[in-house]
Amino acid sequence: MRMPEQLSRAPRQLEWLKRPLPLTVTLLVAAAVGLGGATLAGAFSSHGVPGLVGSGNASATTTPLPAVSLKLTPADKASGIRPDARAKVVASGGTIRSVRVTGPDGKPLNGKFAKGHRSWTSTAALALASPYKVSVVAVNPSGVVTRKTSSFTTLQPAATLGASVMPLDGETVGVGMPIAIFFNQPVSNRAAVEQRLHVATSGQVEGGWHWFNDKEVHYRPKAYWPTGTKVTLNVDLNGVDAGNGVWGQRDRQVGFTIGQRHISVVNVTSHKMTVTSGAKTVKIFPISAGRPKYPTTNGIHFTLEKAKTVTMDSATVGIPRDSPDGYFEKVNWNVRISNTGEFVHAAPWSVDSQGSANVSHGCVNLSVANATWFYKFSQRGDIVQVVGSPKQPNDWALGVVDWNMPWSQWLSGSALH
Repeated sequence: MRMPEQLSRAPRQLEWLKRPLPLTVTLLVAAAVGLGGATLAGAFSSHGVPGLVGSGNASATTTPLPAVSLKLTPADKASGIRPDARAKVVASGGTIRSVRVTGPDGKPLNGKFAKGHRSWTSTAALALASPYKVSVVAVNPSGVVTRKTSSFTTLQPAATLGASVMPLDGETVGVGMPIAIFFNQPVSNRAAVEQRLHVATSGQVEGGWHWFNDKEVHYRPKAYWPTGTKVTLNVDLNGVDAGNGVWGQRDRQVGFTIGQRHISVVNVTSHKMTVTSGAKTVKIFPISAGRPKYPTTNGIHFTLEKAKTVTMDSATVGIPRDSPDGYFEKVNWNVRISNTGEFVHAAPWSVDSQGSANVSHGCVNLSVANATWFYKFSQRGDIVQVVGSPKQPNDWALGVVDWNMPWSQWLSGSALH
């Protein structure tokens, strides 16, 4: 009696199969057909479609990523590395977590990462004749850590470059004080060294460098320094190649202040010295300058130093002590205006000639009272200008060489001009 009922269901099942498939299934079937030989069950299971034949997730095989490749410069065990070289690390296939480069003192060498931490470069000069150790940690995208170490040694120089500076740190000086740097070794690579000499001022002041020889370079403003200017000199010699195997290894900073504008004019014809402070004349002294045989150097001098007592010896300037013009005597209240033996000083023996005749060996003579006042008034770097003398300034003597040169000629003495 059930057979007819079962048979009656068959047409309904066939009717269901004739209905159009839902859109999702239609697309999946189409995708399966496009697989070119893949089974429908396989197509469905690859998409994880539930309720269809073969549904589920297939297991994927993951290939491990390679470890980070690191390139270190200088190479491991390298020697003779220049102090101006840069330690560098470059990573391929990952990023750098840390870099540590240490010298003989154990302190880490400063450096910086490039964007993305795929490279690192040192930013400080290396010490001379020193061993360095490098330690690097890097990681790839899968988290696999790579570590690498190396070492290198810097070169042994033929000599190291040092520098003495005038004026001194913290000093207050006159408006005519140049900056003078005296090197302990000849500098053949002047441009490289000059690039390491930096002058900063509290106000805008035009200035420039001038080399007088391989061991001496000066800096001065185009015109006298403005009173109150703060000046900072940075001598950044560490790691600089001065040439011929000479290398710098130390930096130095000097700061000084420009004091009151003191300008004194010595007139060898009228035998007077006019002293000004700022825009005001404060003293007019009778003087005796160099006699015709030993004239005082003409031109602009600046005061180099002061000393209450100096033993003056004519032999130091080529005049024998026992000759008619010779002398060997202690002199008081001395203000040096050149390194060739010229001073403004007390000369009680020439008071009768002061204001009327030139009888000295090239110095500017004052009475004891006037010399004492001028000594106390003077600061290093003050201007003392001599006019009316037949002796022209030379091109090498400290104290007279800086301000008797046209500005264009001064600039031509720069290695970078």
